[in-house]
Amino acid sequence: MLDPQSLKQRAAAEMGLADFGVDPFAENFARLTRALNGDGAQTAQGVAASEAEVLRHLRNRLEVRAWTERHPEILAEPIEQPIFLMGLPRSGTTFLQNLFDHDDGLRLSRTWETLRPCPPPAAQPDSVAPRIDAADRFLNGWRRDVPNFDATHLMDVTGPDECAHIMSMAFAQAGFQNYLKVPSYFDWLLAEGDFQAAYRLHKTVLQLLQWRAPARRWVLKYPNHMLAVAAIRAVYPDAICIATHRDPAQTLASLCALTEQYRGARYDTNDRPALGREMLHFVKAHIDRFMAYRAGGDEGIADVDYYRLIANPVSAVANLYERIGMTMPASVRTKLAGWIEANPKGKRGKHEYRLADYGLDAGDVDGAFAPYRERFGIERDG
Repeated sequence: MLDPQSLKQRAAAEMGLADFGVDPFAENFARLTRALNGDGAQTAQGVAASEAEVLRHLRNRLEVRAWTERHPEILAEPIEQPIFLMGLPRSGTTFLQNLFDHDDGLRLSRTWETLRPCPPPAAQPDSVAPRIDAADRFLNGWRRDVPNFDATHLMDVTGPDECAHIMSMAFAQAGFQNYLKVPSYFDWLLAEGDFQAAYRLHKTVLQLLQWRAPARRWVLKYPNHMLAVAAIRAVYPDAICIATHRDPAQTLASLCALTEQYRGARYDTNDRPALGREMLHFVKAHIDRFMAYRAGGDEGIADVDYYRLIANPVSAVANLYERIGMTMPASVRTKLAGWIEANPKGKRGKHEYRLADYGLDAGDVDGAFAPYRERFGIERDG
């Protein structure tokens, strides 16, 4: 059993603190640990992995707090017109993120620095190499425990990473549900979670990562940003949001297969029909929250058709630059063409999935997502 209070005391002791102090995310953490203890029986290996993971998130948050208390000027770092990439899980957000990564004028978070944001890289450059080594061991652990890991998610130690680990520091990470059986936590987060507080911490982490480094515009990718556009707007009023759109039946099938693979590292059994129902609810919650936000009249979101993006990435990204008021340098176009040629679909393996494997009827799923497809002109796929 994971006890939130003892874990916080342990993290504080490891950081040389008497206690954790006032914690604005205490309820988030309590709800997550309650779900970990009650929603599904983890193996001994799974419990150990979850314990190590939450301790890392707690330590990271304490380190961020310590750095900003010692150097309050960090909190004055401007984060101007950040670009937030979002969309249903498995809808091309990672692919789009990697395309943006070819523009040297943009700043994307790296896997090694989201796993451990402190020390600020520009303030202590000697810390970078050991953190890269630690991140390499971390990813190799996932590769060992999760079959076909590289085929399901494009992730490299020094490559761009999503915001999941940053949001995890506030325990406001909807994606926990994709490798942990925590449906009660996900439902609580949707109903009562304080996303604005989580994004305020998110901004602090960005300020810390860019401190003493040349200012560049941030590009921040995380599918689950889709749940919290209002909170993002509140914390980052000048943010530009980009949403990818793919047939949700395909994203759902792919997400079911990915979740089954990832949960296999921490659970002995997996009820496929139950998993299918969980992921249908998960995807529909993203769609419902996003559609409700868009119904409020905010059209300041650039929508990207997944199929056009995949068919002609260079053209799609060049068009996207124009739509958000940027100009793509010619050098970026050349780099993109070379990277796309060197990374054809399936290079890292094949990821196969079918709705029927998870007790889901294609017709029922198609009907559930019809308003979303109609609203954004999304083709049915397969």
